[in-house]
Amino acid sequence: MTPAGVELGATPLVVAEALLSCPTAPLVEDQPAAWVQAFAEDHPGLDVERDGAGNLVVRNRGGEAQGGRPLVLVAHLDHPGFAVEGVDGDVVMLSFRGGLSAAHAVPGSEVEFFARDAIAPVGRGSLLEASARDGRLTGARARVLDGEAPGDGFAMWAFPGFELIEGHVTGRVCDDLLGAAMALSALGEVARRSPPDVEVWALFTRAEEIGFLGTLEAIRLATVPRGARVLSIECSSALAGAPQGDGVIVRVGDRRTVFDPGLTQALVDAATRLTGADEAFRWQRKLMDGGTCEASAFGACGYQASGLALPLGNYHNALDAGTGIAPEHVAVDDYLAGVALLVELASAPWVDAPLGAASEWLVEPMARARALLA
Repeated sequence: MTPAGVELGATPLVVAEALLSCPTAPLVEDQPAAWVQAFAEDHPGLDVERDGAGNLVVRNRGGEAQGGRPLVLVAHLDHPGFAVEGVDGDVVMLSFRGGLSAAHAVPGSEVEFFARDAIAPVGRGSLLEASARDGRLTGARARVLDGEAPGDGFAMWAFPGFELIEGHVTGRVCDDLLGAAMALSALGEVARRSPPDVEVWALFTRAEEIGFLGTLEAIRLATVPRGARVLSIECSSALAGAPQGDGVIVRVGDRRTVFDPGLTQALVDAATRLTGADEAFRWQRKLMDGGTCEASAFGACGYQASGLALPLGNYHNALDAGTGIAPEHVAVDDYLAGVALLVELASAPWVDAPLGAASEWLVEPMARARALLA
């Protein structure tokens, strides 16, 4: 059965709306995972399976890279949120999973309570007080305002899942369900085009916000083959030199590492081709060092890895201006540019090029060097 509200061939914004409407938190990614699986199962040209850690792998059917070296688009399905630890009358004890300064968890901030098996909230509450360690939010007590807080459930900040406001996708979770929507939209388009000899996967990981747990298990379980080229897709806090609206970001590195230059250059080459074909296409090449992404974990384990980023407002729901919480947001044009860049990259013949092959920008200079210096 096709996922609710989505037809095959759905536009990237329709995919984004469906995914962002799914509640999620570390270790309780059930709803977005179920949506991704249903979409892939009903989409011609896509296969899907789960690994032993619950990560989802979606592949374009029919594509096969030489040497078993697929391009793997990676996005995570979780977002910082609360786990219900206990309920005493109308007071709920919550632990927080993920990174957020406790200063933003202002008493009175509203949360919604979710059961693992449903998209709609089953209750609503208000923070009474927050607990912290070294300034980071570790938990809270909340009062139930209406409905209930399931004892085995979880809670998220009480914002709409998806809205379009002044040219921005806005909701309680952009990081990283919008990255997942980008990967899924691109993979669906690649499957529709069926380029020859191109093998593209998407890996949707769990528990990224509490230490890349899904990624580390995908590496240990060999869910992603060692020769794969891995591209992490993230929402990264917008910077003064990497603003929203200037396009999707080819991410040359993060807080921890600099990414693989060959794969990064392949992204630059693809972006350059798109710029030549569509003057409205916009992209940036930046070091986004506000955090660490899954590309660093893959790279540290020997994979050829790089990244794309969408400039994000209100990172992890922390209000950009002052204290408090707010919906995250990403420019619509940046998101659509990201999908277009992924499709261009995934459809290109470079996917089967051997390691060390010259990037496009070097081909002509190398020929000139041979002619003049031989």
